[in-house]
Amino acid sequence: MITKAEAERIATEVVGPATASDGRGWKLVEFDAGWLIRQDWMDDHSMRGGGVRVVEKESGRVMRFPSSVSPNRILTDYGQVVGDGFAVANDQR
Repeated sequence: MITKAEAERIATEVVGPATASDGRGWKLVEFDAGWLIRQDWMDDHSMRGGGVRVVEKESGRVMRFPSSVSPNRILTDYGQVVGDGFAVANDQR
Protein backbone atom coordinates (compact mmCIF):
# COMPACT_ATOMS: atom_id res chain seq x y z
CA MET A 1 0.00 0.00 0.00
CA ILE A 2 1.45 3.37 -0.96
CA THR A 3 1.23 6.56 1.07
CA LYS A 4 -0.09 9.93 -0.03
CA ALA A 5 3.49 11.22 -0.22
CA GLU A 6 4.38 8.39 -2.60
CA ALA A 7 1.25 9.13 -4.66
CA GLU A 8 2.33 12.79 -4.88
CA ARG A 9 5.79 11.74 -6.11
CA ILE A 10 4.26 9.43 -8.72
CA ALA A 11 1.81 12.13 -9.86
CA THR A 12 4.71 14.56 -10.26
CA GLU A 13 6.53 12.03 -12.48
CA VAL A 14 3.41 11.56 -14.61
CA VAL A 15 1.97 15.08 -14.99
CA GLY A 16 4.66 17.44 -13.70
CA PRO A 17 4.75 19.78 -10.70
CA ALA A 18 1.58 20.30 -8.66
CA THR A 19 2.14 24.06 -8.79
CA ALA A 20 2.56 24.34 -12.56
CA SER A 21 0.73 27.24 -14.17
CA ASP A 22 -1.66 27.54 -17.12
CA GLY A 23 -3.97 24.80 -15.83
CA ARG A 24 -1.17 22.27 -15.61
CA GLY A 25 -1.09 22.10 -11.83
CA TRP A 26 -2.97 19.44 -9.89
CA LYS A 27 -4.11 18.15 -6.53
CA LEU A 28 -4.87 14.64 -5.31
CA VAL A 29 -8.40 13.56 -4.42
CA GLU A 30 -8.29 10.49 -2.19
CA PHE A 31 -10.86 7.74 -2.54
CA ASP A 32 -11.03 4.06 -1.55
CA ALA A 33 -8.94 2.67 -4.44
CA GLY A 34 -6.39 5.47 -4.69
CA TRP A 35 -5.90 9.09 -5.58
CA LEU A 36 -7.49 10.82 -8.54
CA ILE A 37 -5.09 13.38 -10.02
CA ARG A 38 -7.39 16.38 -10.39
CA GLN A 39 -5.67 18.77 -12.75
CA ASP A 40 -6.36 22.49 -12.44
CA TRP A 41 -7.85 22.70 -15.96
CA MET A 42 -10.71 20.53 -14.67
CA ASP A 43 -11.96 23.48 -12.61
CA ASP A 44 -12.79 25.37 -15.80
CA HIS A 45 -16.21 23.97 -16.68
CA SER A 46 -15.98 25.38 -20.22
CA MET A 47 -13.17 22.95 -21.10
CA ARG A 48 -13.98 19.52 -22.49
CA GLY A 49 -11.94 16.42 -23.16
CA GLY A 50 -8.75 15.29 -21.58
CA GLY A 51 -8.08 12.08 -19.75
CA VAL A 52 -8.15 11.58 -16.01
CA ARG A 53 -5.44 9.69 -14.15
CA VAL A 54 -5.54 7.68 -10.94
CA VAL A 55 -2.69 6.48 -8.73
CA GLU A 56 -3.83 3.18 -7.24
CA LYS A 57 -3.22 2.65 -3.51
CA GLU A 58 -2.37 -1.03 -3.67
CA SER A 59 0.39 -0.88 -6.27
CA GLY A 60 1.13 2.72 -7.22
CA ARG A 61 0.05 1.87 -10.75
CA VAL A 62 -1.16 4.87 -12.74
CA MET A 63 -4.35 4.39 -14.73
CA ARG A 64 -5.51 6.80 -17.40
CA PHE A 65 -9.18 7.09 -18.28
CA PRO A 66 -10.73 8.62 -21.39
CA SER A 67 -12.92 11.70 -21.06
CA SER A 68 -15.98 9.49 -21.51
CA VAL A 69 -15.41 8.21 -17.94
CA SER A 70 -16.30 11.03 -15.56
CA PRO A 71 -14.19 11.76 -12.49
CA ASN A 72 -17.30 11.29 -10.33
CA ARG A 73 -17.81 7.80 -11.73
CA ILE A 74 -14.16 6.97 -11.08
CA LEU A 75 -14.52 8.11 -7.48
CA THR A 76 -17.73 6.19 -6.81
CA ASP A 77 -17.52 3.10 -9.08
CA TYR A 78 -13.81 2.48 -9.60
CA GLY A 79 -14.15 -1.29 -9.61
CA GLN A 80 -16.64 -1.05 -12.45
CA VAL A 81 -14.70 1.46 -14.60
CA VAL A 82 -11.11 0.31 -14.10
CA GLY A 83 -11.45 -1.85 -17.22
CA ASP A 84 -12.16 1.31 -19.25
CA GLY A 85 -8.73 2.72 -18.39
CA PHE A 86 -5.21 1.69 -19.25
CA ALA A 87 -1.96 1.62 -17.30
CA VAL A 88 0.64 4.24 -18.17
CA ALA A 89 4.35 4.40 -17.47
CA ASN A 90 5.13 6.69 -14.56
CA ASP A 91 7.46 8.80 -16.69
CA GLN A 92 4.84 9.47 -19.41
CA ARG A 93 3.29 12.90 -19.60
